[in-house]
Amino acid sequence: MKKLLIALAITVLVTSNAFAFSIGEYRGPLEFKFTDFGTGTLYGSSSVGYGNADGIEDAWGVFKVATIKTADLSATTLWYDGKDGEQLTGIYYGIDDDFWALNGVGGINIQSVDGFIDVYLDTTTSFNAAPGPGARVGNTYPTVTDGSTFLNLAFGSGIKFGNAFIGDDHIVYDNNLDATTSPFTGDGAFYLDVIGGNYAPMFNSDYYALVDDSGATHYRDFFGQFDTSTTGAGKWLVKSEDPIGGKAVPEPTSMLLFGVGLLGIGAIRRKRAV
Repeated sequence: MKKLLIALAITVLVTSNAFAFSIGEYRGPLEFKFTDFGTGTLYGSSSVGYGNADGIEDAWGVFKVATIKTADLSATTLWYDGKDGEQLTGIYYGIDDDFWALNGVGGINIQSVDGFIDVYLDTTTSFNAAPGPGARVGNTYPTVTDGSTFLNLAFGSGIKFGNAFIGDDHIVYDNNLDATTSPFTGDGAFYLDVIGGNYAPMFNSDYYALVDDSGATHYRDFFGQFDTSTTGAGKWLVKSEDPIGGKAVPEPTSMLLFGVGLLGIGAIRRKRAV
């Protein structure tokens, strides 16, 4: 039994120290700050209500994380781009437009379903979106998806909850664009669920409890909102800044080590008592 516990502890230690990435001992609400370059479908007329998703991707993009900070009044920087020679980059894809409405004065609201985000931890700071959308191959992009899988995320419903209309509760991504400004601007919001990745245990928090318009409660791990401030270079449609809020929680591996430690203490006490 003792050999099994020692082997288990060694396995956990090796797993938890496989990467240099760290936010220290902090566990609590935090904010990721992104810069992303995206592209998508623009429309010349409004859709006829909801239900227009066709299983074909309408929007995607690439990004890098600039900072991770505590989401409190101290706004303490826990991690930054280039720390320990590492970089967090990613790709979002599979967003399928379900509803769109033109307001007649240069603005458009687009509401979407589906979509995923893959975040990668890279040991080189080589992010470069200059090649534009044409450099994408499948769900990979040079300098973006060539690291270790950090997090796999899925867009989840919730952004349209609470408006007393059940017909849009399925929407996962809400985006507004305004062509009357120069350059055109915009904003949007979404929720995310952790579904995989090496750091999934740290961020799988169920931090956001959301009640839909039928009264059912749903739990999400991240909330994101973004401001589109300029057109994108290199044939990208837009460049955006995206703060995404979530929560870091104690990892099961840490709790397991704690448990192994308690078992060891118990064994020592029993030995001394003999």
